[in-house]
Amino acid sequence: MRKFLLLLVAVCFLGIGAQAQEMKKDQLVGSARINFWPSVNVSADYGLVDHLINKNDAISVGGQVGLSFGGGNVSVLVAARGNFHYQFIDNLDTYAGLSLGYAWGGFGFAGQLGARYYFNNKLAANVEFGGFTGFALGISMKL
Repeated sequence: MRKFLLLLVAVCFLGIGAQAQEMKKDQLVGSARINFWPSVNVSADYGLVDHLINKNDAISVGGQVGLSFGGGNVSVLVAARGNFHYQFIDNLDTYAGLSLGYAWGGFGFAGQLGARYYFNNKLAANVEFGGFTGFALGISMKL
């Protein structure tokens, strides 16, 4: 495990095998996701800065809104989010970040991990773990 982490750090800092970057500065990506609570949510991520470590990274900020229909009640999600993106392989935008806002009846913050696999220059499949939505699947589109 230690060797794997050292190799990962070396690749990140040296830029070995750099690819065309999926998230970049001034890029806007919209996503629509569902999960199994059931809930639906939409989010937007705006590329704030890129190339902090090498040509594969970026930081985005954005927002998220959603509705949950569990237990016969409708609950609302409204949150701000920030993510660090890193592209390890072509067409795959991986990210980790934090969300802060009003979710499902209370204020709080949550961390999320996600990935977008781009089928072409605009459209991607999206999976996100954590955050205010748990495990969610959806689509993303560069706008």
